[in-house]
Amino acid sequence: MRILLVQPDYFSKNLGFRLLALPEPLHLEVVAASVPDHDVCILDMRLDGNLEAALKKFWPEMVAVTALTPEVYAVQNILLQVKAFSSEIFTVVGGHHATLLPEDFFIAQVDAIAVGEAELMFEDLVRAVAYRRGLGGVCNIIWQDRNGQFVRNRLTKSHVNMDAVPLPRRDLTEAYRNEYFFLFDKPDTSVATSRGCPYRCKFCSVHEFYRGQTNQMTSERVLSEISAVSTAHITFVDDNFLMNTRRENAIADMIRSEGIKKRYSMECRTDSIARHPELVEKWVNIGLYAVLLGLEGGSDKTLKGINKSCTIDTNNRAIRILQDNGVIIWGAFIVDPEWTEDDFRQLRDYVREKQITHTQYTILTPLPGTSLYRSRYEDLLTHDYSCFDTLHVVLPTRLPRDVFYQNFADLYRQRDIGPYYDLVQAGKMTIEDCKRGKIMLDTMSDWERYIEKDPILGTKNLYNTIC
Repeated sequence: MRILLVQPDYFSKNLGFRLLALPEPLHLEVVAASVPDHDVCILDMRLDGNLEAALKKFWPEMVAVTALTPEVYAVQNILLQVKAFSSEIFTVVGGHHATLLPEDFFIAQVDAIAVGEAELMFEDLVRAVAYRRGLGGVCNIIWQDRNGQFVRNRLTKSHVNMDAVPLPRRDLTEAYRNEYFFLFDKPDTSVATSRGCPYRCKFCSVHEFYRGQTNQMTSERVLSEISAVSTAHITFVDDNFLMNTRRENAIADMIRSEGIKKRYSMECRTDSIARHPELVEKWVNIGLYAVLLGLEGGSDKTLKGINKSCTIDTNNRAIRILQDNGVIIWGAFIVDPEWTEDDFRQLRDYVREKQITHTQYTILTPLPGTSLYRSRYEDLLTHDYSCFDTLHVVLPTRLPRDVFYQNFADLYRQRDIGPYYDLVQAGKMTIEDCKRGKIMLDTMSDWERYIEKDPILGTKNLYNTIC
C-alpha cells in the first residue's frame, strides 16, 4: 500500500518557535517505520508546500496528517485537497489536537481519526484498509461509516513499549535533512527517548495526551538511537530528559565508552538539574552544550499560578549550575494576560540579571486538553485556532491590548551584547550566529506583527470573535 504522511506547514511562519528551531517530523518517521511492508513517503510542507505535485508523483492510497491546535485549518485544507484529488484515497488525521478534540475533524474529508499514540493503531488500520476489512475491530480510532456518522471504537489502556518502537525512517526525510536545525546547529537530528510527563502544569497537554503515563527507553536502546544518527548534533526532544538520573548516568557512560563524539541539546526541568549538578557536568564532558529550560517565570507567584511545582530558588540554582558548566540556556518564559507593566518589567530585569542570552516568551494560552482550557473556556475571546499559537492573546488582558503587545515584544529587545560577546570568545557562538540572532530578535520585538491576527485588534484571524 502507498502511504503519504504529511507534516503541515507552520502556523506562524515569521514569528516564534519557527525562527528558533525546525525539528524533523520525528513522529511521522516513527509511524512510517511501524509499517515496513508498505511503500511510505513523507511530505514536509514546512519546506515543500506542493501537495498537488506530491499526490501526482506518488499516487497514495492513504494519506495521514498530524495536527497541533494552531494547524487545524491547515490540516482540514490538506484533507480537502486530497479528497478533491481522489475521493478513493483513505484519509487519516492524528496528533495532539485530533486526540484531545476529535470533533474538529468530524468532516466529510476525514475517513478516520487516530486517538493517542499512533503505534497502538496504525499498523492495524493500514492492514484493515489494505485488505478491505471493516474498521470496527481497529482500536483507538474514530471512523466515518457509510452514512457519514463517526463511530468511536474501543480505546485500549495500554501504552507503547518504548524499546519496541522501531528506529525512525530518517531516510524518508533525507532530502530535507540540511534544513532541520536547533538554535544555530544545522543540520540537526531529533531523538525522543521517552514519552509523557508526570507533572501537571496547567498550560500543558502532554500529561493529558499520554493519560498521565511516562514511558522511557532503556539506556541500551537510547544508545542504539544515538548510534543511528548521522549528523554531528542531536536534540533530545523528551519533555524532561534528565528525569531518571540512573538511566541518564548509564547513557552518558555508554556514550563515553563507545567513543561517540557529538554535540547535544536537551529539554529539562530546573528541579532535575538542581538535584543532580554532577549529572550535568558528566553530560557536558560528552558534548552537552545547550538546554531548553522551562523557567516559565521570574517569581514564585508566576510559577505557582501555572502549577509549575518549582520555586524561583530552584530555577536560580539550575541557572547557576548550567552557567558554571558553560551550557547555553534557552530560557522559556510564560506571560500572563493579567500582567501589568510592572510584571513585564520584573521579568525583563530577571532575565538581564541572570544573563540568559537565548529566550523564548509565550503567552499563557488555554490549549484544548489542558485544565486551563476547561477552567477558562467561557473567557475565550475566540475559537479561531490560528490564534492559539501562544503568540496571540485569546483571553482578556488587564492592560490595553496594544500596550500588552508592546510590552510583550519589548521582552525580545536586545539591550546588552556583552553576554553574546562572551559566548563568541568562548567558541560557543560565531559572529554569523550573532547576526542571525539579531534578525530573530528584531523580528520578535516588532509589536505590530502580533496585532494582525489578534482576535480583537486584528484583521487576519480566520473567524470573527465569538461571544
